[in-house]
Amino acid sequence: MNLSSKLQLLCLLAMPLTVSALPNDRSQPINLSSDKATYENNQGIYTGNVNMSQGSLKIRADKLIIVEDDRKVQKVIAHGSPAYFEQQPRAEEGVVSASARLIEYSLSDEEILLQKDATIRHQGSKISGDRIVYSGRKQLVVADGGSRSLDGRVQMTLKPQQPGTESPETEPAPEPDTESTP
Repeated sequence: MNLSSKLQLLCLLAMPLTVSALPNDRSQPINLSSDKATYENNQGIYTGNVNMSQGSLKIRADKLIIVEDDRKVQKVIAHGSPAYFEQQPRAEEGVVSASARLIEYSLSDEEILLQKDATIRHQGSKISGDRIVYSGRKQLVVADGGSRSLDGRVQMTLKPQQPGTESPETEPAPEPDTESTP
């Protein structure tokens, strides 16, 4: 196994992210506020102090572009100094938060692309680099250095799992309470 494969495996183990969010997020309304809004050619362009939310998804940016196809959101592109993204992947997990100067969230591909001073955090772990791609469908994280501020290297802080605890995927479901209360 080469170093790149080991890094990808380590990233996957350390950050069990899922772009597909809480089950009801996509059925929630999209709420937007900005200083200016324009809609043209299947794109909504929002500029100036942009805030977007949909269920657990929250995005803050200087400029936000929502690309639609047949009235369905395909991609959200956020620009900022930096732009911020957060979402709760599953009810039993904490929030995934990310920041970068450019964030592209492709709903159909279940992929987040973070570019320029990119950082992603989840459950105490953190990965920073010039470019980070997370694919929920492929369960893949790829991070590239390239940033002068990081000496062209990917930086990671991995929070170890506490002894005696299991990850949510392997934890047995609780037994239903069959006793009635007095």
